[in-house]
Amino acid sequence: MAAIVAVRVLAGPFHFGPLPVTTPLNPEGFFGLAVTLLLCTGAGASSSVSKSSRRNLVVVVLGVVVLGFIALRRALGIYFLSDDFILVKIGEGWSAAAFRYSITHGGGDGFFRPLGYASFAVDAVWGGRNPQWWHATSLAIHCANAVLVLLMAKRLGASVMGAGFAGALFAVHGIHPEAVVWIAGRFDLVATFFLLAGLLLFTMTTEHHRILLHVAALGCFAAAALSKESAFVFPLLVTGYALTKRQPLKPAVWYFVLAAILFTYRWSLFGGIGGYINPATGRPAALSLGFGSTLKAVAVRLWTALYFPLNWSTEASLPLALPLALLAVAYMAALMWLALRSKSSSLAFPVAAGILVSVIPVLSLLAGSPGLAGSRVLYLPSVWFAILLATAVDSVPGRARYALGAIMLLFQFAALQHNLSFWEAASTQVKAACATEDPSLSASVDGVPALANGRQECIEIAHNRFSPP
Repeated sequence: MAAIVAVRVLAGPFHFGPLPVTTPLNPEGFFGLAVTLLLCTGAGASSSVSKSSRRNLVVVVLGVVVLGFIALRRALGIYFLSDDFILVKIGEGWSAAAFRYSITHGGGDGFFRPLGYASFAVDAVWGGRNPQWWHATSLAIHCANAVLVLLMAKRLGASVMGAGFAGALFAVHGIHPEAVVWIAGRFDLVATFFLLAGLLLFTMTTEHHRILLHVAALGCFAAAALSKESAFVFPLLVTGYALTKRQPLKPAVWYFVLAAILFTYRWSLFGGIGGYINPATGRPAALSLGFGSTLKAVAVRLWTALYFPLNWSTEASLPLALPLALLAVAYMAALMWLALRSKSSSLAFPVAAGILVSVIPVLSLLAGSPGLAGSRVLYLPSVWFAILLATAVDSVPGRARYALGAIMLLFQFAALQHNLSFWEAASTQVKAACATEDPSLSASVDGVPALANGRQECIEIAHNRFSPP
């Protein structure tokens, strides 16, 4: 699989026997699945954790924040896109009455996310209609999440450098433009922030502060679930952590109880599970996914996006740019070396299980696409993906770990810059179309949501005719 992908990125489309290889989503996915299985089942022992001072941890944390800002600074220059225009309108019209309504009524889109919408009200107050300020908020939350990933990796047993690698990999992962650049992806950012904060609080429970920490963790879980439905996996993640650390499972019961209460309330608002509706069946998309589609999503397309987050929209008939193609080859070589030579950490399997648990709520959206459309739903799974590779790199002795880590970070950083170019190009087209009231711009441009929604609001903003509801 690595050889097929290498030929494709370096030379462009070709035929592998009778099979054409154009956008190599399946070879990438099979390669990623093989690497993951090897990391989880390889013989070896847990890596030793090196002791480090608090000062070293602070330096690594600051480094992750700076790296995250550098990697996504281009987002600050991107205009609003599609649903963003509607969300700006909602933010400007937000009030105490609107908040009360949001927590007592389901959204017309089939989702219940009152805290996510409340964040737009904050942006509207201090950012107005300036997209730079809205993007700055999203970038700040993303950098905060990268720090939480670092701290979570540290709590799971990684060394300071290993935890720093996890936070850095998450910060620059190429899958993140849709969640961080698109304002409509804010729900994923906020939900992940509260979920990770709650998990960290749960891991810090002690005999003297157990009740207070559990109450705080429960509060974070509630905030995460009221930001996006993907956070309902929190009790499963808590249970997994308790099993991994051989802690009592009794405290996890309260998280399942809270999940049941929140889900029952949501059900009462929608009269059912809610969510996207499958046009072909008329049923909720979450209930319409067949076994074959589910297997392909979990076994192939999930790993395609996590290991190779590349937008192939305009690359279908071309090789990748040479620097990115060479980095891709080096990246695959590093992954193969890591999978075959590193000692398997005892955390590898639980962390990989965390990836699978995190995709349960979004299984119906994991079909995969050459343009990475819908990739925001992998924001939370990418947390555990970053920690998985960090635990593997942490087990490598000597300076080899730094070389492997550097190659992986460079590839993901380059993939992120490659993907951001599509968002910049689509943003330019949207801004021009709204200024000229051009009705011809399509709903999606190279996998980027352009004007699928919000066309009228976009024109109103461009001509200063925009007023909140």
